[in-house]
Amino acid sequence: MSLRESAWRALPQALLALAIVGIVALAGCASSHHRPASAVPEPPASYPTVPGPEDPANSSATEYETTAESFEGPVDPLAEYPHDELDEIAPGEEITESPLDELAIAEPVLSPESAEIERLLVEAPAPAYDLPIEVNDKVLGWVEYYSTRRNDLFVQGLVRSGRYLPMIRAIFQEEGVPVDLGYMAHVESAYKTSAYSRAHAKGIFQFISSTGTHYGLRIDYWEDQRSDPEKSTRAATAYLKKLHADFGDWYLALAAYNAGEGKIKRGLARTGAKDFWELAQSRYIRLETRNYVPAILAAILISRDPARYGFEFTPDAPVTYDTIEVDDAVDLRVLAECARTDLETMKLLNPALRRHQTPPGRKTEVRVPVGTSEATLVALAQVPEDKRVLYAHHVVRKGDTLWQISRAHHVSISAIQSANGMGSRTLLKPGQALKIPTSSSSGHSGADVRFGETVVYRVQRGDTLGGIARRFDATPTAIAAANSMRVSDTIYVGQKLTIVAGAGYGSARAAAGADKAVHTVRRGDTLWGIAKTYRSSVAEICAANSISPRATLRPGTKLTVPTR
Repeated sequence: MSLRESAWRALPQALLALAIVGIVALAGCASSHHRPASAVPEPPASYPTVPGPEDPANSSATEYETTAESFEGPVDPLAEYPHDELDEIAPGEEITESPLDELAIAEPVLSPESAEIERLLVEAPAPAYDLPIEVNDKVLGWVEYYSTRRNDLFVQGLVRSGRYLPMIRAIFQEEGVPVDLGYMAHVESAYKTSAYSRAHAKGIFQFISSTGTHYGLRIDYWEDQRSDPEKSTRAATAYLKKLHADFGDWYLALAAYNAGEGKIKRGLARTGAKDFWELAQSRYIRLETRNYVPAILAAILISRDPARYGFEFTPDAPVTYDTIEVDDAVDLRVLAECARTDLETMKLLNPALRRHQTPPGRKTEVRVPVGTSEATLVALAQVPEDKRVLYAHHVVRKGDTLWQISRAHHVSISAIQSANGMGSRTLLKPGQALKIPTSSSSGHSGADVRFGETVVYRVQRGDTLGGIARRFDATPTAIAAANSMRVSDTIYVGQKLTIVAGAGYGSARAAAGADKAVHTVRRGDTLWGIAKTYRSSVAEICAANSISPRATLRPGTKLTVPTR
């Protein structure tokens, strides 16, 4: 007989006890700051993020004076999260939804009977915890929500936790933070290094950039250590220790981790509350913070004894690695070959490398599969420096600027200058060939896609539907139709679009056969650009159409393009 079934059998006696307690409460003989059993955990009105270390100088800890009047109107859930350009997602950078966003729309409903069942389940013989675990109606509500209606999502986090929990628990113990608090990562990110919330928080412990940099995480064009499991865990323990020193209570420390220490300090002063639960009864702190602590306690209860709550799963194997030091820029694809592994393994081991290469001009710690460090370094030493970063190539046309070229290839101006040994005042010359550093995850550029090939393209900052269509020699209408959207719909960073190269212009090309395509010249087209699109060459196009490489292309002209 399962624990949940046993709890149902014990329900009649439990309900009798509840009735007696209810009568006493109605008689005014007892009072409690907890919600009644019928209460359910309400979803956060906005998206929890890690607050800043200093208040209010750090943008992530910006405080807002909250009065009763401020709760009467609708609240923009993201209004209190200042935007920082470092929080922007790099072109091609992998991101996934944060479970904090799920909390924002969840509306679990827990009846008195269900609440009592969950209480009996939780109060059965349980493992010992290294911090006080208070079980009240709010906590029970989240236990029920995670273990029933969101069982499918929670179990994914339990599986993923196998990768990082041994490391998280070891660091929490080493730093003197309750080990069970490590399970807060389930509420923050479900153990996804790529978790990114609408509040611009990122990584397993959901730091925003200003707080992350304060606690030693490097965040720049090349690297975002909020996604580094080990370094972000150490940053989280440092911040939690600081908050516990401020408040002397782990629940208040968690609330401050979510809302900012200044907010919690003023809340305690203004309400006279003695602990988190009293403070949570007030309207001084936002709903997201009131739900944040009980959700974490529920995650701890389930994670320590998953089978009790009906979870059956096999956790992922722990992520293990050796560490090497790499000087200057090296593409992860090159390092994967040196380590005799694949790119996906290197990306898993090095999620902080935003461009999937090491940064130029500095030394970088790189993780490689266990037992391959020495062989990787030996193999890398044999790779010529000009072969260590994989490049695209751009031939400068009249009127080109570095800004335009950087936008077209989704890299920075400085990256182009560095790759080509250019100074800040170097002038571009028509016909000049530039090397463009590429990201192994930057998605398809269009130049490496054959006509008729279907690709999934992740929208990047600065993209427009028209620009994407030109890149893939398709039409905006065709892309919109393939993605069940309208041409006028707004596209957003990270959105995935299914694109068929050449869609919208395809009938004439399809008739040309598998080894040839027919391209209708559009304004701005060049022979070089057309050749790159079809994996052809200028010489082949000129030969097929009996034209000179210097020929002027007129919009509407049809060109036969040999394809590969």
